[in-house]
Amino acid sequence: METPKEYGNLKLLQIGRRYCKENEVISAHTHQNFYELTIVTGGEGTVWTNGASYPLKSGDIHLSIPCDIHEIKASSSSMLEYDYFSFELKDGEFNDELKKISTKLFGTGSRVFVNPKISNLIGNAISEFSSEKPYAPEILKNIFNQIAIYLIRDFSNVKDGTAKFTENEILCYQVMNYVDTHIYSITNLENISPKFNYNYSYLSNLFKKTTGKTLFDYFQSRKLETAKVLILENKYKITEISEMLNYSSPFAFSKAFKLKFGISPKNMQINAK
Repeated sequence: METPKEYGNLKLLQIGRRYCKENEVISAHTHQNFYELTIVTGGEGTVWTNGASYPLKSGDIHLSIPCDIHEIKASSSSMLEYDYFSFELKDGEFNDELKKISTKLFGTGSRVFVNPKISNLIGNAISEFSSEKPYAPEILKNIFNQIAIYLIRDFSNVKDGTAKFTENEILCYQVMNYVDTHIYSITNLENISPKFNYNYSYLSNLFKKTTGKTLFDYFQSRKLETAKVLILENKYKITEISEMLNYSSPFAFSKAFKLKFGISPKNMQINAK
């Protein structure tokens, strides 16, 4: 994850195959600025994404988008076998199209799909990645391009998940989606208002009137939920998490965290070990 390999326009973060025994859990973890495919090759299980559950069986593929909070659990009656593929895209047509798809998927259940071509391509990529055969990097570059294209094709006709809502609700969902997918880069909420062509005061008042909570409260809640997952992953120091989420100081972060969860970040991390 820290040293992605580049294949043309794609940065590969993770690729591999996993076998989970009955009831085994891949604990909640947060995705930063990357996409991930979970391709079930055998058995059954459930993926939780941002609190929503998606039952999966052999042949199903689950798409995760940037800043998702993600958890996987095998069925109580069978093993869960799956391939996984995590990647980032550089700026360009593919990246622009996947960003549009991510916006459409916000608030919908349209995360699971079936595409044997993608499943086979991922299997081939795992084989090529672990080999040292001539031209393997070129083959992988072509495979990853095909996967991106098939993914865009499969989701290009997904209806906007906000279509059934009022204009004000749609705007608020768009704001929430922007906050969720930029949780690591927003340093000042007022800076997001030009993205929606409204001044911050209007946007904030509309958000409170429509959702019942302030935009600031929503932003802080999402930051702290993300922080909790990062702490439980136990990959980063508390000071690093504070910096990643743009808190003014580790003290300010710890104070806000304890106020929300009733426990300090340090003690939660100790208890999780």
